[in-house]
Amino acid sequence: MELVRDLLEAFQRREHERAFDFYDRDIVFENRVGPLDELRGVYRGHDGVRTFWREWLSAWRDLQFEIQDVRDAGDEVVALIHMQRQWGRHSGIETEMPPYGIVFTIRGGKVVRWRAYPDQEEALEAAGIKG
Repeated sequence: MELVRDLLEAFQRREHERAFDFYDRDIVFENRVGPLDELRGVYRGHDGVRTFWREWLSAWRDLQFEIQDVRDAGDEVVALIHMQRQWGRHSGIETEMPPYGIVFTIRGGKVVRWRAYPDQEEALEAAGIKG
């Protein structure tokens, strides 16, 4: 659980490259959330994850979120995120995302799979946790 907290906190501090210290080089990164439909999909490896974040971050000048909870599910850890806001890079318009969840699969001390779900209950269920 600490690995996931450290990863998310590094991202909040804008230490984006540090996240790759936590990712397995063959990570499978599945995104199903966010206001940008074109970024929903599966990204593979460090290059794939970099492509996702480059596209995501190019749309927003700032991003803030709160870690609501982190739950242990054996080889998986679920992060519940809420109060995420982002501001358009060109428009400055603030948008807010509804609460969502991320399921991290951990092996050998690295994240091998990241699955973002648009609903916290769906993320908990995917990891076998009752809400």
